[in-house]
Amino acid sequence: MIAALAGLAPHLAAVEREMAAALADPEPRVAALIADLGRFHGKMLRPALLLLVAESLGRVGPEHHRLGAALELIHTATLIHDDLIDDGTVRRGVPTAHVRLGNTTAVLLGDYFYTRAFALVAGLGDIGRIKRITEVTGVICRGELHQQVVARDTSLSEAEYERIIYAKTACLTELAAEYGALDGDAGQRAAAAEFGRLCGMAFQIADDCLDLGGDALKVGKTLATDLERGRMTLPILRHLAAAPDRAAAERRLLGAVSAEAVESMRAEVVAGGALASALASAQRLAAQARAVLAPLPPGPGRERLAELAEFLVARDH
Repeated sequence: MIAALAGLAPHLAAVEREMAAALADPEPRVAALIADLGRFHGKMLRPALLLLVAESLGRVGPEHHRLGAALELIHTATLIHDDLIDDGTVRRGVPTAHVRLGNTTAVLLGDYFYTRAFALVAGLGDIGRIKRITEVTGVICRGELHQQVVARDTSLSEAEYERIIYAKTACLTELAAEYGALDGDAGQRAAAAEFGRLCGMAFQIADDCLDLGGDALKVGKTLATDLERGRMTLPILRHLAAAPDRAAAERRLLGAVSAEAVESMRAEVVAGGALASALASAQRLAAQARAVLAPLPPGPGRERLAELAEFLVARDH
């Protein structure tokens, strides 16, 4: 755990308790199925972002724990569905939900997580917060659809790629920071939301880089799925743009269907410098995120947010 998150342990534990309570089910077989998943969720970065923003503004309350739990349930639902779409076999070093439970059960399980997230937010009785989480969930689904539609489209622009990663990733980190700034003034809420958006963009670009250049044991999930699925991520777009013979590079990319061809293409993207170029873009976004924190009160909370932004692009898993 990075230093920025070390002091959040009690709050993150409270978020996990909220998640467990939300997923408790009166039907024993359903409850057993969910219990069998264990701690099958993300890295808790979205709740951590929410909590750090709230902490920087001077207060972390029970509503922050509940909102953090809702966001992590949304994120977990997307992980379950993404693993199925990608045919990913491992996450967090263990078999994915669809491998363990079957495709149909995994789809329904992801749907169930979405409903429990909405119920958590609805329980707070604030129509504005309910509206925002339902809006953002719709944007996430749109982003995933958009990504599928443009698969293997080598004409994809970087601007369209950015719209995709905002929708599938950054809109949720934006909401996390927005929820964390409930006690702030208008300027602080806007700054927090922009910080969350920039962090999400940087995180997704770094994640796309890890898919091509990461260590599978450290990352803990199936790698090179973007190449296999024909996703035009930033390192791939940069590689095509810099290729001396773009048409030939596109043919190699589109022909990368076997394991050997995928590995060859992965090595080509890394060796050509596109991976480093994309990662540099993620680092610039993280620097922009740190710069927008100025309206938040100076102190340890703001410093930990800046540290989190740096970690999101420096991580190796």
